[in-house]
Amino acid sequence: MQDSDIKQNFLNSMRGITSTVNVISAAAEGQRHAMTATSVTSLSLEPPSMLVCINKDASLHKILLDNSNFCINVLSSLQKELAEVCSNSEEGESRFVSESWKDQGPYIYNKDALSNIFCTKTNQVDHTSHTIFIGTVDRVINSPDLKPLLYGSGGYL
Repeated sequence: MQDSDIKQNFLNSMRGITSTVNVISAAAEGQRHAMTATSVTSLSLEPPSMLVCINKDASLHKILLDNSNFCINVLSSLQKELAEVCSNSEEGESRFVSESWKDQGPYIYNKDALSNIFCTKTNQVDHTSHTIFIGTVDRVINSPDLKPLLYGSGGYL
């Protein structure tokens, strides 16, 4: 099988995996950054840890390289618009027009999310086009009455 066939078959198989939609947010030097991500998962319970995979071309990548704090905002089914805003090509403050964004110490988070997982970066692993950032969980806010926003088969579910 040719490399291009493998890549296309891999992309097609990944469309079959349904994932929770997350927005990773961080602030550095007075600037806020956020991006939509589905490559987010729990890593361990002792200590509670998460990992996020960020493309090296994403503006958030440099922030996470230099900064130790980030928040994983697990989006609710009511936040499709936020997911789209944080995945479009326009970056910076345009992603923070909603009044749902709040600052808490070194973190920025979206108060309307299903969950907010506040992390301190403890490690990072370079892998080809992406970096895997590992964070220890410092705090969690849950809104148990909400349902998650899911992504699969190339669209929001």
